[in-house]
Amino acid sequence: MFSDPADTGQRIQRLRLVNSWSQAQLSETAAVATGLVSMIEHGRHGLDSDSLQRVADSLGCAPEYLVRPSRQPITTRPWLRAYADASKKAVDRYVADTEVAVEAIESLRLKRLPELLPTFDDDLNDDHAIEEFARDVRSAAGLQSDDVVGNCIRRAERLGVVVLPMDDELGRHLGLSMRVDGIPVIRASRPRLDQSGLVSPSGDRQRFTVAHELGHLALHATTPPPSTAPQARLVEQQAHRFAGAFLAPAEPLLSDLDRLGGRVTLSTLTRLKEIWGVAIKMLVVRLRQLGLIDDQHARSLYKQISARKWNTSEPVAVSHEQAVWLEQALSRADLGAHSAADALGLDVRYVRTWLNWDLDTSINEDLPEGVLPIRRPASKHASTHQLIRR
Repeated sequence: MFSDPADTGQRIQRLRLVNSWSQAQLSETAAVATGLVSMIEHGRHGLDSDSLQRVADSLGCAPEYLVRPSRQPITTRPWLRAYADASKKAVDRYVADTEVAVEAIESLRLKRLPELLPTFDDDLNDDHAIEEFARDVRSAAGLQSDDVVGNCIRRAERLGVVVLPMDDELGRHLGLSMRVDGIPVIRASRPRLDQSGLVSPSGDRQRFTVAHELGHLALHATTPPPSTAPQARLVEQQAHRFAGAFLAPAEPLLSDLDRLGGRVTLSTLTRLKEIWGVAIKMLVVRLRQLGLIDDQHARSLYKQISARKWNTSEPVAVSHEQAVWLEQALSRADLGAHSAADALGLDVRYVRTWLNWDLDTSINEDLPEGVLPIRRPASKHASTHQLIRR
């Protein structure tokens, strides 16, 4: 089979980045000269069959995968200034892995849901316009005006977004979003137990991350990655505003606040968290955005939150979410992880990475107690404090 050195080089580079390897590491593992790896990845040098086999074995793929004709995917970069505290190596890993995943979806001819995600065409500096747009996106996702977003990941999938897990965080950030060949993709951190035994990210933070990245995809479809810190802060604020309006729309949120007595206290915010499945600190920001509290009131609430040590562990455990589309699409194609990997010429670990949303308990096998399903109380007299155990 004729192979184009440029195609082979691109595939080798992508899988090397997915594995977080330097060219020197691939060179050592595959017994190929370091300088030669660079030339191969840039399409300036081919590989004999023995070298190709060693490289394929090192990267966890069949030689046929590396020589298969391909084209460089058209990929939008994440808003990189927003990931300034994450290493370029970590960001490149997930960009490359997303490209490999999307190519796999297309190669397997999996039937995707049609994209229903609207595109923002108003003034990004107009908060009211972003609030209105979030209502439009909620409607496109099948939500009524006062519906709670019961599962944010499933709603994103319903909009035609492919949602894949991340094994770790990008600095302080829990997700990223991008388009590959026009397909919108969100990567979101799956839960794990940290060194202190707490689940990170919490369920409410995971939900906000998905809504935030959905905001980037919809609001910033034609906006290039920010090149300065002020620009980065601005696009983050815009995505934050969208996420707040998507998860906790103004009118029903304020109606619930009024039903609970109208006073913005930690007790009231805890009750609102039980209903809407968003963090208490996020609710402080949201109510400040809506003009219900001023800066002084917000600072007082933040001090109370800090004094109660809620910055790291808030009351009310919100359940984590996971994507279902990819697993269901594989099942409809009569494929499991192993058979899909065989068809692609990839090691099964690649496919499993795209499917695995399970809690990583490698640090501590003791699971946290109690999760709360996100729901509205049956009536104003219904109890919203009871935790439902797993």
